[in-house]
Amino acid sequence: MDKKRKINNSKRKQQVKRQLYFMVAAVICIGIISTVFIIRSKKEEAKEAAIKIEQQNKEKDDEEKKEEKIETFEGRLARVKEEASKKGYPKGVIELLDKNAETIDFVEDYEVKKDLPAAETLDAVPKGEIPLLLQWDERWGYAPYGKSIVAVSGCGPTCMAMVAAGLTGDITATPAKLAAYGTENGYLDEENNTYWKFMNEAGKNWGLSCYESDMTEAQVMTELKAGHPIICSVGPGDFTQNGHFIVLAGCEGGKIKVNDPFSRATSSQLWDFERIKQQTKAMWVYSI
Repeated sequence: MDKKRKINNSKRKQQVKRQLYFMVAAVICIGIISTVFIIRSKKEEAKEAAIKIEQQNKEKDDEEKKEEKIETFEGRLARVKEEASKKGYPKGVIELLDKNAETIDFVEDYEVKKDLPAAETLDAVPKGEIPLLLQWDERWGYAPYGKSIVAVSGCGPTCMAMVAAGLTGDITATPAKLAAYGTENGYLDEENNTYWKFMNEAGKNWGLSCYESDMTEAQVMTELKAGHPIICSVGPGDFTQNGHFIVLAGCEGGKIKVNDPFSRATSSQLWDFERIKQQTKAMWVYSI
């Protein structure tokens, strides 16, 4: 009986041991599985975090590149002026930016285009219509005029080109061609300003009738209505800080249309005669 009891006890102990082994093994397995799961989770989290950081960095880089591409007009103006100064552009060319920001493309392209030949013709000009030509137009603004270039000092030749081309329809009457005529015939003073006699002589050379007169408002309106443009020499005021030439190209509703060779802005509005008259030093009337 005792022997049988001992055998039973031994079996129970073995069963308990096996159960303990199984439990320990199960705990170990669970621990291993949990550890593997945690490690995998950590790796996934780390991977997701890395991807997120990479995406954020990419978005930041894209945003910075986008900001670099977006340049304000003021910023561009400052940049072009700084670059022009560093490259040693002529003072007169750099000063164009201070006088009129519309010249920014001309100044920025100076180094590349300054030695290119000027256009030999204008776009088609209907006879009798006075075109607006700008002295800093890249088609002829880099052309020489005396000791300078048309863009800087060529308001006189550009005005004369408007009148000659408009009245005759001659598309070869470019600002560069008129500037060459002025230079070759000595119509510039020591400071590269255009002599007034250029307005008479250049007009005659292009087959135009011209007379100089200090006119009243009624006289000016009569001439403009007859299709006779008027070139004015003006002093400091709305059109210049020093001296300048403009063209009175027509009239509308009792006001005068001005073709200013230096500014689209002033050319886009109508002007009262008295305002122009206050700034005018001389007037030349042209006809065929």
